[in-house]
Amino acid sequence: MTEFRITHEIHEVHPDIREKLTATTIEAINESSSRSAEDAALVLRHKLGEIGVHMSDAACLAAIERIRSGKQLRFEIERETADNAE
Repeated sequence: MTEFRITHEIHEVHPDIREKLTATTIEAINESSSRSAEDAALVLRHKLGEIGVHMSDAACLAAIERIRSGKQLRFEIERETADNAE
């Protein structure tokens, strides 16, 4: 299972961030089901941005392709360190 790592202090601001990530991802997938994977990735990126989570275009596209192929996503949330900030 691919892990999408989120290095951010967002888990302190939103203790229920995992639930928000899941709900937002499902909403984006449902909203963009008839669109190309690239367009769906843009929808996902925008929706995640609305809850303060920023993922690259490539990560959003990988997430969309993974979900559309019937696989699960698992978001790993970890504190941002000096190494991750670069």
